[in-house]
Amino acid sequence: MHSVHVTVAVQGEFPDEAARRAHIEQIAQEISSSPGCLHGYLTAPIDGVGHAYTFYDTEENAVASAPAVGFEHDSGMAVIKDVELAPVTAHF
Repeated sequence: MHSVHVTVAVQGEFPDEAARRAHIEQIAQEISSSPGCLHGYLTAPIDGVGHAYTFYDTEENAVASAPAVGFEHDSGMAVIKDVELAPVTAHF
């Protein structure tokens, strides 16, 4: 199993809670539909910085799914600031 940790800068504000929720669901669907995705977690932004932790069945799938630093989501609400890939050494 391999992990991908993505740090994002969240830009702007959502007009309401429904729009925020829809955006999160869209991001979760985009990530979870990538080949080999086992599970993942999105954290609420703190001071404009959010994190995504996703886990893949193989290193190849993790590498293929990792976004490029600087990538801006189609919504314009998030820009990738850092990406780290690592094998998982323990699951508890």
